[in-house]
Amino acid sequence: MSVIRFVSLSFQARLTLLAAAAVAMAIIGPGLVIYYLIESFLIGGLDANLQALASRYHVVGVSPNATYVQVDLGPVSPLSPSGYVQFVDAQGQVLHLADVRQRDDFLDLSTTSLDVRVADGQASGYFRDAYVSNAHDHTRTHVRVFTSSAGDGLAIQVAEPREDIDSTLGYLRVVLTFIAACGVVLALILGRLLAQVALAPIQRLRGAVDHVTQTGDMTQRVPVGGKDELSRLASHFNRMLAALDRSLSSQRQLVADASHELRTPLASVRTNVEVLKRSPDLPHQERERMLDDVLAQVQQLSQLVQDLIDLARGDQVPMVFEEVRLDWVAAAAIERAARNWPAVRFQSDLHETVVFGDAHRLERAISNLLDNAGKWSPAGETVEVRVMDHELTVRDHGPGIAPEDLPHVFDRFWRAPAARGLPGSGLGLAIVRQVVEAHGATVTAELPPDGGTLMRLRFVPVVARALATPRTRAS
Repeated sequence: MSVIRFVSLSFQARLTLLAAAAVAMAIIGPGLVIYYLIESFLIGGLDANLQALASRYHVVGVSPNATYVQVDLGPVSPLSPSGYVQFVDAQGQVLHLADVRQRDDFLDLSTTSLDVRVADGQASGYFRDAYVSNAHDHTRTHVRVFTSSAGDGLAIQVAEPREDIDSTLGYLRVVLTFIAACGVVLALILGRLLAQVALAPIQRLRGAVDHVTQTGDMTQRVPVGGKDELSRLASHFNRMLAALDRSLSSQRQLVADASHELRTPLASVRTNVEVLKRSPDLPHQERERMLDDVLAQVQQLSQLVQDLIDLARGDQVPMVFEEVRLDWVAAAAIERAARNWPAVRFQSDLHETVVFGDAHRLERAISNLLDNAGKWSPAGETVEVRVMDHELTVRDHGPGIAPEDLPHVFDRFWRAPAARGLPGSGLGLAIVRQVVEAHGATVTAELPPDGGTLMRLRFVPVVARALATPRTRAS
């Protein structure tokens, strides 16, 4: 199977094949080791017999025509348990025992150049396997041959048949092959069962994903049991679903709240426009008053839409993070707030403070805090702004916030009961919290003992920022 075809298989099929391959290797590997150990043991015993047999022969003489030799051991059957014996001289001539060629079981052992070198004393004895033919019936026999020096320029070759060893090894191969085949089949079965059990959590995860895809129901959860990697994956998936559910609920709530907030000014604008259209003869003063109302409502709508856009885009808006002089940014925001709220006096105490962030977004957040303070401050009152030690505070001397309302002041579209009749969208402080959290800072609302409200922004010291750049930017 090619790599491409293997990769195209399902994960369960690949896991099954890999498990089966692992089990098969665990079975085949030891089987091969056992086979070669037994073969080595059997051949080692045969080699020892051949060496013992070769040591029994001592050459007494060579025939005048150098065709046979005489030894001090009686005639030996060529293929008896004692084996078959022949001699080779330094010229490669084969010499047999006397009258061996006349026997019916005579075998003709082939010789090699290495046999000649052993006879000449240039090489040591060695073992080899060979196939020999019977001189009379031309049958072939698998034999083990041992060649060693016999002295006087002769080498003795002793051979014994390997039929018993080959038969034993053949039977062993059949048994081991059968065991390996059974092991592979069993491995496939167990591998498939293992894959099904191991992938059950993934199947449940896939079922949850399909359910969410088809229905959009973010309340679906994957059952989690255990502490393994797949269980942790299911836990992460459940947390992701919970986060998506919260995000979807937040978006739906934002749309609902925005629709509610937009309905009132739109209805007022429509009413005024219809009155102007139906009453072309309105007195000039009344017409001007209604047009001023329309312009104010359109401005309120524009601000609300802009706040909605800023809040909806959130962290998706790219921010340029760099070292920023917070006191300079606050000074620019105070100057703008003083123009928007001329009846309120803004008092500043600004000390040099460098933070890491986006100057434009920070100025927007500070401006919202100042606008909120200006809206709640009576005419002639003072709004105190202080920047020091990576902290910014905005203190007004208005009516303050009810203790039970403190947890909600930074929620979207939330407005205190006393603020329902005042202009505003209820998004200013929500934008402040969004900007501050994007900078890794915190914002809190506090109630001073002598009344009013204090908003506190705390920033991380810029010296602790690993990404701080040497640039310093003002508003």
